[in-house]
This record gives sequence, C-alpha cells and structure tokens, in this order.
Amino acid sequence: MNKVVLALAASAAFFAAQAHAEITVEDTDGNGSYSMEELSAAVEGLTEEQFGQIDADANGEVSADELAAAVAAGVIAG
Repeated sequence: MNKVVLALAASAAFFAAQAHAEITVEDTDGNGSYSMEELSAAVEGLTEEQFGQIDADANGEVSADELAAAVAAGVIAG
C-alpha cells in the first residue's frame, strides 16, 4: 500500500501571501496511480468532471504528476 503526500506551496504575488496545500492519497491497489475511488476518498466532494480535468491523458487513472499539476492549478484544493 503506497501513500503519497503532496505538499505544494503556491505564491500569489498580487496578494503577497503564500497558500499551502496538502493532499494525502492512498494507492489502495498498489498500481502506482489513483482511481476515482481512491482520489475521492482523499478529496471530499470530488466530481467526475474534476476527475476528468485532473486525468490529463484521459486513461482513467491519475498519476502523481497529474495530481500535483491539478493542485498547483487550483482544480482541487489541498
């Protein structure tokens, strides 16, 4: 069972502040990526539409890189 914790800091210059986001997702099947079920267990209220935005290559699974990009882009909050 693998877990990944993404701790990302994003700076908003126009607010002159930093926001810190952290998401812990458990890879319950150990395949190295995250399904809708695995991701929705970590992200309350995750919708199919959001999952589709996060799954950039549309393969039905979210990689750690896709998840990090989604958090950095504000698609989901940590």
